[in-house]
Amino acid sequence: MRHTLFIIIFIHLLTGCNTSEKKRKKETVATVKLLVTKHADSLLEDPKINAVSIGIYKNGKKYTSHHGVLDKGQGNSPTDSTIYEIASVSKTFAGVLVANAVIEGKIKLEDDIRTYLKQDFDNFEYKRHPIRIKHLLTHTSRMSKFLPERINALFSDFNEELPFKVHEIQKSYSKQEFLSDLSQLKIDTIPGVKYKYSNADTELMAQILENVYQKPFDSILTSYFNDHVDMKNTHIHLSKNKMHHLANGYGMTGKMVPHEAVLYGADGGVKTTLPDMVNYIEFQLDLSNPTVLESHRVLYVNNSRKMAYYLPVKMHKEYGVYYSMHGGSFGTQNWLFILPEHDMGITIVTNQSDLDTANKLAHTVKALLQELM
Repeated sequence: MRHTLFIIIFIHLLTGCNTSEKKRKKETVATVKLLVTKHADSLLEDPKINAVSIGIYKNGKKYTSHHGVLDKGQGNSPTDSTIYEIASVSKTFAGVLVANAVIEGKIKLEDDIRTYLKQDFDNFEYKRHPIRIKHLLTHTSRMSKFLPERINALFSDFNEELPFKVHEIQKSYSKQEFLSDLSQLKIDTIPGVKYKYSNADTELMAQILENVYQKPFDSILTSYFNDHVDMKNTHIHLSKNKMHHLANGYGMTGKMVPHEAVLYGADGGVKTTLPDMVNYIEFQLDLSNPTVLESHRVLYVNNSRKMAYYLPVKMHKEYGVYYSMHGGSFGTQNWLFILPEHDMGITIVTNQSDLDTANKLAHTVKALLQELM
């Protein structure tokens, strides 16, 4: 009798535990959705921001949430099908592709970059110290931020006409002109010593990948992330049937601005959906993946700055070692945060860009992290 009673009690407790666990999980999903809505609504109180999409990966669960409208007066809310430009977060994708090439033995970090180029580039050294692959990956090659050089001068006057002026230059700029301009650069110090953020070095890395794989960079990127990360809607060049999903972008005065003019697209040309970005976070958190581990390897340290493969590496007393990357263009702003110690990541994007939009989005991400950890 005692034995029978014990079994009945045990089964009751077990059933109760399972019910509680299911309830807890359900409440967790609801809690995350409520938190995201709260912070998204707070962000949308800003009259300049019309729409925001937030994706979260946490402990094996994925969440996507969309708020506001993409175009004022049209009632077109963003959805999981909306395609956003992610600007410089694209560089982290290029970093993964290079890490994969290193794993495959096709590229070596210590190699002089001229090993992989088809012209001499005698200027790619300083006092016989060459630019190496790792210098491109860590923005320590000392290359210009933009090419052609006349774009850099335009940024001295940041105004509502700047996006149109830059786009006018970039839309007809060719790879041949890019390589010609690279041959005129003058390196001002030993590569690998001083950090200098550059879009040009990332685009050159794309050319190197094209030479290594004998395929266009867009094809290399699409194939890898489609096959290895289940990112079916991630491209640099969109097909006609996907173009209508691409969100319009709005600048500092609310005027619609041109989409990114693409040369290679490694510096900022990737276009993707929120579910694909959450899949990317899941991929970045898979530390059993050799390519992920390689892409997280620190290649440059100087004071508080640490760089992996186009990926800033940071340390926080609560987050632990984490990775965060900002992407901003004239009509879009987004942040990617990856926290391996918490098996969590957040991506946030809006189709509005102003001088302070990045800080607003970062504040939202950090507020969410505080409540989710």
